[in-house]
Amino acid sequence: MTTALITGASSGIGAAFANELAARKNNLVLVARSEEKLQELAQKLQEEHKIKVHTLVKDLTITTAAVDIFNALIEKISLVLIL
Repeated sequence: MTTALITGASSGIGAAFANELAARKNNLVLVARSEEKLQELAQKLQEEHKIKVHTLVKDLTITTAAVDIFNALIEKISLVLIL
């Protein structure tokens, strides 16, 4: 099973991508600024599609956001990198 990283996942196109990928049985890492919306979507997708969903609350306008997301993936979600 693959895992997809989706930014802006709490609404709009990001939420649409999350729904479509969840329906295709992909695990997800959802990133957005709105923690409440993010948690609601994650719970819904986990229940409906029986997948794993990790959430990261992050504002991508912050300069260090990409590095913060990368570090969270490595540390908290145990992402395995194949180099």
